[in-house]
Amino acid sequence: MSTLLFFFLGIPTAFLAERLIFNLTNFEDEDEEEDEGPIEVKQLPWQAGAWQARVRVGLVAFIPALTALAGSRFDPPQALAISAIVVALIVCTATDLLRYRVPNVVTYPGIILALAAAVVMPEGDLKTAVVAAVGGGLLFLVMAVITRGGLGLGDVKLAVLIGAALGLRAGYEALLLGVAAGGLIILLLFVSGLVHRRQAVPYAPFLALAAVAIVLLRGAAFAPL
Repeated sequence: MSTLLFFFLGIPTAFLAERLIFNLTNFEDEDEEEDEGPIEVKQLPWQAGAWQARVRVGLVAFIPALTALAGSRFDPPQALAISAIVVALIVCTATDLLRYRVPNVVTYPGIILALAAAVVMPEGDLKTAVVAAVGGGLLFLVMAVITRGGLGLGDVKLAVLIGAALGLRAGYEALLLGVAAGGLIILLLFVSGLVHRRQAVPYAPFLALAAVAIVLLRGAAFAPL
């Protein structure tokens, strides 16, 4: 019953997520923080024209299935919180793919939700959530400094969100998986000539999608499996 209920709940959620992504990626104001802070930002093929709509719709189309999976694996209150985290990660994936941005309006509420859930959920572990959030954020902050633009503050905040939501073990599994997948795919893009060494490539999607997979398979700091 929960699976079906969360599937139908995911349909309007997907529509709202698509509108949010549209609003976050279609504006001229450059005052917001950029995710990558790269040396050279170039428009990638999927960032132009009709491809933007295809990316938005293609990503949010998975939301009903993902929320249904959350409903099948967790108790309803846990599934609601995990579904919200998953939607936030999907939105961050889309905004970074389309505009090199991981918006504060998504990451900050996501972090607060994850920590609040760790407090109020019966099986929540606030200590683990806080340690993972701080550790993940510091790790990516150091990486951002070392790479000098390869990563940005948006990636750091996303790492904090993933740590706060997933906790120590699952959180670092997700970050490790995201880093490995991102490194491999960026290397393949470089070898194929699609990008060059100083060109920015959206990195948040690797972290966010790895976190989606891990949280649904392994659970969260507030909903262990």
